[in-house]
Amino acid sequence: MAGKPITFILALSIVIAWFIVGLFVGFSPTWLLIIDTIATVNASLMVFIIQNTQNRESKALHMKIDELLHSIKEAKNELIAIEEIEEEELEELRKQLKQRRKEKEKKP
Repeated sequence: MAGKPITFILALSIVIAWFIVGLFVGFSPTWLLIIDTIATVNASLMVFIIQNTQNRESKALHMKIDELLHSIKEAKNELIAIEEIEEEELEELRKQLKQRRKEKEKKP
């Protein structure tokens, strides 16, 4: 819902309403603190929503790539779920893949 146009329109409407009411009651420090607090809480919550969305998309992408690797005979199965291995193992695997690529380039 956070990325939908209606959400933006709702947020903009709240800010406009806050501004209009502020014109009538005056923009006291308390009045300004209200909008500042709402904006801060909103920004904090949006960070969690965005992170959750990115994590979900990343998992889906990894699953798609894993399925492609699984379906290709020549692909190395150790690449499936590679995002879950330790950094040292990842570096070692990178070196092995680089070596294999060099060996393939040398063959006619």
